[in-house]
Amino acid sequence: MTRQRQTNRLAILKTLAVILLTAPLLFASTWLQAETRYISDDLRVPLRKTPCNRCAILHHGLKSGTSLKVVEDNNDGWTHVTTSGGLDGWLPTQYLVTQQIARHRIIKVEKQLAATKADNIALQQQLQDLTEANQSLTSQLTSVQTESGSISAELNNIRKISASAISIQQQNEELLTKNRMLQGEIDILSATNEQLRSNEHQSWFLYGGLSVFMGALLTILIPRLKRRKKFSEWG
Repeated sequence: MTRQRQTNRLAILKTLAVILLTAPLLFASTWLQAETRYISDDLRVPLRKTPCNRCAILHHGLKSGTSLKVVEDNNDGWTHVTTSGGLDGWLPTQYLVTQQIARHRIIKVEKQLAATKADNIALQQQLQDLTEANQSLTSQLTSVQTESGSISAELNNIRKISASAISIQQQNEELLTKNRMLQGEIDILSATNEQLRSNEHQSWFLYGGLSVFMGALLTILIPRLKRRKKFSEWG
């Protein structure tokens, strides 16, 4: 009986599928002008105490997407399951799938997409910040290179000035050496001159003394010579 019902359901589903596939071709113009709607996937499946369509219902409608733990399959189109709330019962195997329903997957994907968009916005902001930082560093690098060129030019000037200063220092040292030598020669000449002046002074002193002595001698001799001349005349 159960298999017959399932066969009938499958036939009905196939008929509906054929109608859904051919309906757009038959009513294309009307469909394009009509309001757009979508089939809801909000399906609710009753949980029964035993595996049959007329058995006692433990839960009047498990919502599509509900997570269930499989206990066993009876190979007759029914599966024994337990809910997270502790209910233990049977439901048709055709309503069970091995992955989450499309709505939940879409919600999950939308969340992931939103997170990806947020990450993308954050990455774009980071890229903008890094670009601005790169521009700032490039500007600083240009400024540093300009300052480095100026400093290099100043350093070359300082080197030239230092070389000139060293040359001037060497010349000054040579001049100082010559000055000391000349000063030594001047000292020698000064000493010699002083010695000559001292000798000349002594000579003049000697000549003066000699002149005084001669004057005194003549002063004594001349009167005597006169007296002798008179005595000779008288004689």
